[in-house]
Amino acid sequence: MTTREKMDFLHGIIAELLGLPGKSVVWAHQNMPRIKRPFATLQLYGVHGEASEELRPTAPGHYDVRVPTSATLSVQYFGPDALEHLETLARGFERPTITDRCFAAAVVVYDTNNITDLSALLESQAWDERANIDLYIRYNHDVDDAPGYIESVVIESQLPKSQPEQTTSIPPAPDSSGSSGSGDMGADTGNTSSGSTSEPDTHDYYIDAVEIDDTTQ
Repeated sequence: MTTREKMDFLHGIIAELLGLPGKSVVWAHQNMPRIKRPFATLQLYGVHGEASEELRPTAPGHYDVRVPTSATLSVQYFGPDALEHLETLARGFERPTITDRCFAAAVVVYDTNNITDLSALLESQAWDERANIDLYIRYNHDVDDAPGYIESVVIESQLPKSQPEQTTSIPPAPDSSGSSGSGDMGADTGNTSSGSTSEPDTHDYYIDAVEIDDTTQ
């Protein structure tokens, strides 16, 4: 529901609570002929956002930008028993059926101020009876926005040249001299000296190429 629709909802419910037809409740400062009493005027002022905006996606690339907003709605009643009609209006927003309808429309009248009697004598001839009340309301200010969306992403990058895999050091075979009494000690190296020690092999080994012998026996 747009802000305009919320204001139209309030217009209709205020006319209902005042017991006036819709055409007898008008927004103030409209260009229109003078209305026959009784009638009422509405004026919205003091509009301000109470919190940061909230983005709600409604479709791909489309968002509902929602801002919690509060404002003051001034209602003036012109006609006989103006004070009583505005008192009925104020108490009407405490009725469960009215509050449920406001909840469904995402509008709340959370407080009112004192009713002010503005009656005066016009041109020393006629007594003009009228009164005013301010309704404090909250609603969500909604507006559609279409910032678009990212449909696809193209990444261009030059991969570095492949490097040989990290080699693994093969530890030397353990020295078996003196570990057993077998007669083949030192047979592989030809070193028969029991006191000699071999230097550890610190070379790195890795498979550089593989050759396949396809000859058959």
